[in-house]
Amino acid sequence: MTQVILLHNPKAGDEDHFKSDLMRAIEKEGYRCTYYLIKKDERWKDQIDEADIVVVAGGDGTVRKVVKELFQKGIARKKATLALLPMGTANNLSKTLLLNKETSFENHVNAWKNGKYQRFDMGTIAYDGNADFFLEGAGYGIFPSLIQTMDKIDLSHLETTDDQLALALENLYKIIQTTEAHLYTIRADDKTYEDRYLLLEVMNIPSIGPNLTLAPAAQIDDGYLDLVTISEKERDTFALHVKKITKGEATSFDFQTIRAKTFEIRSPNKTIHIDDKCISTSNGSLTIEVREHILDFLS
Repeated sequence: MTQVILLHNPKAGDEDHFKSDLMRAIEKEGYRCTYYLIKKDERWKDQIDEADIVVVAGGDGTVRKVVKELFQKGIARKKATLALLPMGTANNLSKTLLLNKETSFENHVNAWKNGKYQRFDMGTIAYDGNADFFLEGAGYGIFPSLIQTMDKIDLSHLETTDDQLALALENLYKIIQTTEAHLYTIRADDKTYEDRYLLLEVMNIPSIGPNLTLAPAAQIDDGYLDLVTISEKERDTFALHVKKITKGEATSFDFQTIRAKTFEIRSPNKTIHIDDKCISTSNGSLTIEVREHILDFLS
């Protein structure tokens, strides 16, 4: 019998209800299921390598937490299999895998037996002698500022995840108008680029943050990463693009993209983000590489 470990990050007040419903749905399909509340029970870290399928019921941050544990244990080298039950705010990873948050988790679980295994690359990043990874993206400029801004805001008064995404987009629009452009020198495989940018993002998937698509052509299994830039002269056009998104209006933007396997980036800007966390580096220098087929996702 296939062993499933279910790692759940519920919203406040949902723990007991969702635990029983989730386990019932999984066991109904013939899986043996062990449940852990990921924020309160650390025992999952000792059991995760025994699972045939690691099921993450949560958002992008929860997925990253689980993959970090796999990465540290070296299990990722075995191409661990994950399945997602999207329950977060942005759910950029689930959207990339074409998993609809509005679909019932019973239907998600039912689809696993007939689903396909989706290969998933991962970005690795080295800075100041440290090594880390990203599933969504890493970069400089606008998004580190957005993360820092949103971390200071009390979201408890917002009733829905759509409200939270809308607030993030509103703050993103303000940040675009005021963010300072910095000089970046980029070595992408065997080519070198240099310019001043408001935004520099190395993307592993198409969207980031509040479901903002920056790299529409990004593929999760092609062995490449997509570096996206927004220059000073594109500030107003990009701000208008985001403003139209906040209003639900049709819009498009011609993102400048460099596709490569390895990036070396130098900049006086020392603040970066890696997925959803902000970091201050000592010198603003990064080395980023793609790691091919690290994970398999059931989709």
